[in-house]
Amino acid sequence: MIVILDDDTIQKIAAGEVVERPVSVVKELVENSIDAGAKRISISFTGGGKDFISVADDGGGMTEEDAKLSYLSHSTSKIGSIEDIKTLSTLGFRGEALSSIARVSIMEIHTKKGGTGGAYLRIRGGNIEEVMPKPREDGTTVTVRNLFFNVPARRKFLKSDYAEAEKIKTMITATAIAHPEISFSLFHNQNLVLHLEKNTSEERINELFGDEVTREMIYIEHEKNGINLSGYISLPQYLKERGRLEYIFVNKRHIRNGLIRSAVKNAYGIPTRERSPSFILDLSVDKKIVDVNVHPRKEEVRFAAENLVYGTIFEAVRKRIGIGIEGGIRESGYEWEMEPTAFWQLHDSYIFAQTKTGVLILDQHAAHERILYERIMKEKPASQKLLFPLIVVLSAKEHEIFMRLKDTLIKFGFEVEEFGERTIRIISISSFLKDITEDEFREILYEIRDAKPFSDIARILACRGAIKQKEKLSPEEMNALIDNLFATENPYFCPHGRPTMIKWSIEELARRFGR
Repeated sequence: MIVILDDDTIQKIAAGEVVERPVSVVKELVENSIDAGAKRISISFTGGGKDFISVADDGGGMTEEDAKLSYLSHSTSKIGSIEDIKTLSTLGFRGEALSSIARVSIMEIHTKKGGTGGAYLRIRGGNIEEVMPKPREDGTTVTVRNLFFNVPARRKFLKSDYAEAEKIKTMITATAIAHPEISFSLFHNQNLVLHLEKNTSEERINELFGDEVTREMIYIEHEKNGINLSGYISLPQYLKERGRLEYIFVNKRHIRNGLIRSAVKNAYGIPTRERSPSFILDLSVDKKIVDVNVHPRKEEVRFAAENLVYGTIFEAVRKRIGIGIEGGIRESGYEWEMEPTAFWQLHDSYIFAQTKTGVLILDQHAAHERILYERIMKEKPASQKLLFPLIVVLSAKEHEIFMRLKDTLIKFGFEVEEFGERTIRIISISSFLKDITEDEFREILYEIRDAKPFSDIARILACRGAIKQKEKLSPEEMNALIDNLFATENPYFCPHGRPTMIKWSIEELARRFGR
């Protein structure tokens, strides 16, 4: 049977869209404090935020009349019509936050606006229970007790106190990054978790993540197409499988955005399934080209010109890490100031090269892979005739694969002809390979059988044709390899995403020796 829900049920369901868990409450209250012009914000909570949350600020505060309206649905001082969203300069705008929180908790508001007396309100489950004058300094404190006391099903599905507390800490960390001009204090179960005084953006990030992390990142700043981008991105040698930082802000609003995330990752020019960069990026864009009203908790935005945003970020990151800049050695976050000169080959596998600022160590196989890969992608693969054609007897399965891939092999410079039942004769091979044996040809067949894009096969052939580990090189060969590597578009990674080099600066070496 279909029934029409009563208003109380409708309001509780609507509140659940905004107030999903304790961190939702903290986020909405902290954003209100920021919008009120607060310079100091203190957040306290117990029981992972399920039992008690308090957010106190020194912002503009409210009059008693405004305080009485503030917890009512769709009451806001931030917009007057839908058109105002297009020029929005505040974090909040819907007028839903306080009313949603008030409906599923016991809320207290203690506030004072300059030139007025303080006011205190107590609201239980959306119904006002008490209003009284109560003096205080300018600002507002909102206290939330027994979250979801009247929606037990929602409270039941909250995670452990520790897990909920970690979500709050993560959210406050993101907010603190976006607003280094504000001081933040965070307490859990009366223990200080975080204390941050007003600071510069760089120092705020250092405070939060430490020198070990920030040393692996470089500052980026770029302005184009009405988009102002600033922040920090990983140096190319510090891409990681886990433990990455990923923070995206649009007009100071912390968001999730796959478009921006993809632009950053793709700019490094490597397969990022295994390794990815850390980044902390703040985009300032024209408010008219970004829609912030697409998510109940304002965690996502939509851009009117997605291609423009993607292209601008992609270009900015590539330029900063030194990819795609014309010339020899790239100007990049490494600040090379050098032309590396090889002076040693370790175990016939790793090339040591001196620079003006330290030493480079190159993986000779990975470096040569990158060189060959870019040549294959840019040049039509040529053929080189074998001195003696190679006869290969294939199994039924191998012959089936060969017949399916015959045209592909021709594209990559192979000349192969049938030479009897399940037997082939290889006359020429790709010019990017030095030589080939029967077993190596079989291995190539199996490796490329499921490779779809041209680039996947190019990676396989580059790996096959590259200088191997334990292969002795002359000084001239080592220096030629270095020169050719830095002439590529992305000298820092092999086509599979592994680093081609690491750099030790004189300062880092001195630090490791305790100097």
